[in-house]
Amino acid sequence: MSWALASHPEWWTSVETHFYYYLLRDNSFARAWSQSRDAGSWLEVHDVSGDEFLAHAGTGFDRMMRSRSEGLNWVDGSPENLMVADPLLRMFPDARMFHVVRSPQAVCLSMLTSGFREPWARDLGAAIETWKHYVSTGLSLVRTFPERVTRIRQEDMRASPGRVAIEIGGHLGLEDVEPISAFLACQKINSSFDKTSYSEFGPRLGAETVLLDPEEFYASHGARIWEETAALASQCGYNPS
Repeated sequence: MSWALASHPEWWTSVETHFYYYLLRDNSFARAWSQSRDAGSWLEVHDVSGDEFLAHAGTGFDRMMRSRSEGLNWVDGSPENLMVADPLLRMFPDARMFHVVRSPQAVCLSMLTSGFREPWARDLGAAIETWKHYVSTGLSLVRTFPERVTRIRQEDMRASPGRVAIEIGGHLGLEDVEPISAFLACQKINSSFDKTSYSEFGPRLGAETVLLDPEEFYASHGARIWEETAALASQCGYNPS
C-alpha cells in the first residue's frame, strides 16, 4: 500500500520504520509527560497538555522523515503501527491512516507460506488469532477515528484500482490519482507469493517460501478459518466463499 501511494509524485516511502511501534507501545511518551508535570514543573507552568507534548515530538520525527524524502509527504507501511495507532495519530495530528484488510483464508495461507520465523508462519491457529487481533484492532480504530482512518480491502485494489485510488485520493486530498490507480492495476501488494514485491532492503527478502497448494489448503482449512473469523470477516464484507 505504501508503495502505491509513493507512486504519486507528491508522496515518498522507503523500508518500514518499525521504531514508531517500539517508541509508543509501552506509553513511554505519556509516562514521561505525566511524571514530569508535577506542580511547578515546566510542563505545568507552561500548560503543555499530553497531546501537545506528543505532537511536538511528532514534529521532530516529521522533520527527520522529510530530511530523507526531500521534503515530500511520506508514508510508512509498518503493519504494527496499527497496534499503536491511537498515540501515533496524536503524535501526527494531521496524518491519515489506511487499514488494509484481506480475507482471513488468504491471509492465513500467505502467513503459512511466508517462511518467516514468527509463530503465525508455522501454526494455523496462531495465524487465525493474528488475523483476528489485527482486524479487530483496525475495526475499533475506524470507529474511533472515522475521519482519519479508512479501511480498504486488498482484493479491491486489484479488482477496482480506479475506485480505490479515488478513495485514497479523497482521503488525502489528491486530485490526480492516476499514478496510484496504475500502480494498483499492475503491481502485487507485498505478497508472500511474490518476493519481487518486497523492498530490496527488506530483512525478509531471503525468507524461504513454504510450498502449499492453495486449493488443497482452502479445502482442508477454509471452513475452520471462516468459523473462527466470521464475526469479524463479515464486518469487512467477506463471506464463506
